[in-house]
Amino acid sequence: MSVSDRPWNLRSKVWLELEGHPVIGEGRIAMLQAIHRHGSILHASREIGISYRRVRGAIRDMENTLGCPLVKAFRGGEEGGGAKLTATAQDLVESFNRVANGFQREIDMRFREVFR
Repeated sequence: MSVSDRPWNLRSKVWLELEGHPVIGEGRIAMLQAIHRHGSILHASREIGISYRRVRGAIRDMENTLGCPLVKAFRGGEEGGGAKLTATAQDLVESFNRVANGFQREIDMRFREVFR
């Protein structure tokens, strides 16, 4: 049996690093997208199955590494609290998705050429 006769699957991950430190990958992108969808860190944390505290910590880590805010949180009040992505965060999500999607298409094409 040859290598190409086996039912191979390819798995890959994409993340961005800054000065050798991982900053953002698929999980944190999903987190930011959930915050954008829900307008709430709490609701986003419930959707992605990660504690509110852990989501806040991830936001803080990214912001500290990048040196700029990514999420603007609002405390309660008549309308309740909420959160929204900054323009920087929105640009980061869009750019990451363009790179990751292009990377995945390229990898899939190469995989089919070699293993199919």
